[in-house]
Amino acid sequence: MLFVPSVPAGDQGLVLRVNGVTPEPHGSRWYVLTTEGDAYGLPRTLWPWAMELDAQTRRRELRMPAAFAFRRVGETVAVEKISA
Repeated sequence: MLFVPSVPAGDQGLVLRVNGVTPEPHGSRWYVLTTEGDAYGLPRTLWPWAMELDAQTRRRELRMPAAFAFRRVGETVAVEKISA
């Protein structure tokens, strides 16, 4: 499971170089796949982000790999693309 830290304002948080995302069969969980070959289960709050990232990649609107910063904001997780 992806552990997303709470960080001070201005800190990027957890930065991963992402190759893509993939769902488990029947949509029971989404995973982020890194360039290092790791797969991290995403919290349910990030499933909409994963679905949109998957769609953008399939439509070739987004080139992978790309670096993303994950940080906790209150009870939610913010994701920011920081490089291509």
